[in-house]
Amino acid sequence: MPSMPQDNLVQHLREAFPDLEDRYQERVKFWKGERAPSSYGVLGAVLRPALDQDLKKGHLTEFVRRAALFIEEICDSHDREAVNVVWIGIFEWLIFNPKELHLFWPVLGQETKANLKDAARRWSEAGRRFGKTKGLPEEFLPEE
Repeated sequence: MPSMPQDNLVQHLREAFPDLEDRYQERVKFWKGERAPSSYGVLGAVLRPALDQDLKKGHLTEFVRRAALFIEEICDSHDREAVNVVWIGIFEWLIFNPKELHLFWPVLGQETKANLKDAARRWSEAGRRFGKTKGLPEEFLPEE
């Protein structure tokens, strides 16, 4: 699969989700033209809320399926920075929301699932270091 470098991530998002252009433009206005919003800011403030909204409908929508494909493309690129944007903008939210995670899981690609498992493991290890024993992200991962 072709690489999706982090510096092109926002453009790829805008091309893949023209239906989110209004949200993107709101984010640009939020920054008041000082500079373009970062890929972290755009993914976390544009894609994640839209994904959350659709997952809360309780069924797999066309948008959710497109989001799964987009995220898989990023994870499959193996561009560390681009994947990190997804970790911060999507995975850190998703691993603590089991209902949404379980609904989304069946349409996620192999690389996305592998990255989500790694994120859940790392967050769980961090929690255990601080004495947490329940409600760790690894507990929320669907069984395959």
